[in-house]
Amino acid sequence: MDIVSVAFRISCATFELGVEMWRSAHGGLEMTFQKPEGPERLENRIRALEFFSGIGGLHYGLEYAHPRSEVVAAFDINEHANLCYHHNFGLKPTQTGIQTLTPKAVDKLQANCWLMSPPCQPYTQGGKQLDDKDPRAEGLLHLIELLGLVQTPPEFVFVENVPNFELSRSRKLMVDKLDELGYEIHEFLVTPLQFGIANDRRRYYLTARRVGLANDSSREGKYSEHATIHTTPWPKSIFGKTMENAPQPRMLSEYLEDLDDTTLYKVPDVYITKRHKFRFDIVNPSDRRCSCFTKAYGSHHVIGSGSFLQTDKFEKPHNFDDPTDLLDLGLRFFTPTEVARLHAFPVDGEANIHQFLDGGVPAASRHKLIFPPNLTTIQKWRLLGNSLNCRVVGVLMRDVLFKMR
Repeated sequence: MDIVSVAFRISCATFELGVEMWRSAHGGLEMTFQKPEGPERLENRIRALEFFSGIGGLHYGLEYAHPRSEVVAAFDINEHANLCYHHNFGLKPTQTGIQTLTPKAVDKLQANCWLMSPPCQPYTQGGKQLDDKDPRAEGLLHLIELLGLVQTPPEFVFVENVPNFELSRSRKLMVDKLDELGYEIHEFLVTPLQFGIANDRRRYYLTARRVGLANDSSREGKYSEHATIHTTPWPKSIFGKTMENAPQPRMLSEYLEDLDDTTLYKVPDVYITKRHKFRFDIVNPSDRRCSCFTKAYGSHHVIGSGSFLQTDKFEKPHNFDDPTDLLDLGLRFFTPTEVARLHAFPVDGEANIHQFLDGGVPAASRHKLIFPPNLTTIQKWRLLGNSLNCRVVGVLMRDVLFKMR
């Protein structure tokens, strides 16, 4: 027997001994091995298109949710958002209207997952609610049409929008088309607070996975006739049991930067004094909740745009009847980095501040969020206000959209 054969047998015996020792130490459990890379594993890859991509919130969520994923093309018309997206992902979004996309162009990208965060203005409760008649809905309506025109519809679809979208005609058109094409659909109205994040940003989410054929006659009725909008992240109808112990949000102090000078973020006195008897949303570092940040945050549009952080006189009660009495509370805006953390963007490299419901710590994102140096503070706030919560997206993708993958 040659020396190579002897060495091979010794290594095999050593390996088998190691396996037996592992089994003994783990109560007889079998050791499992990851299947090697190869053509037979390619079907498990996610190749996504990110429509209305913004600064990549859905992209970051996808990276949290699925380790074998990539975004092969992104689409947005916002110049600053596209600059930020390219800066972080190295992928330059297409800056033309989505309504110009052809079925042939989409098929050529060979994507099996569509991610969408369409403009919310047609559906917001404070707007005109023009719905599908609003020109800003054209991109979404075109994508709904494309679903039935492409040669290979995506296996997965994920959509994010504002509350009230679930009541819209646009949503009805979308779920009817998905239902017609054989998708399993789940819809949610949930807030990051339910995921252990100290920000109250309630949003609509849809997950759709293609499980059947178009116009499958075996299905009972139309989805829209018995649809349920889930208001908990892990409903019993999907998981078979109700998950009771949602993680408690962490204190806001864990999201804050250590600032030597807060002058840049101080709320101007005039923003406060001109709002007589208005109840500002004032929070302090020990609180576990702050309100939703919008694209108007940091500007003089203070009503409903986000919370102010109190930095002084914590024992003093808030007298909203006299706005001048609030001026010594040291009120400041949350910094863009702090807002990004509250939206679960990986500004610190790893998304380890947010625990999953099962107690596990999520893996690091493959990309960080770093704003290009030429963006102003106001521009950063606007981009974040137009974005979404990456952790909510990531968990819904992981636990619902890809749960059988």
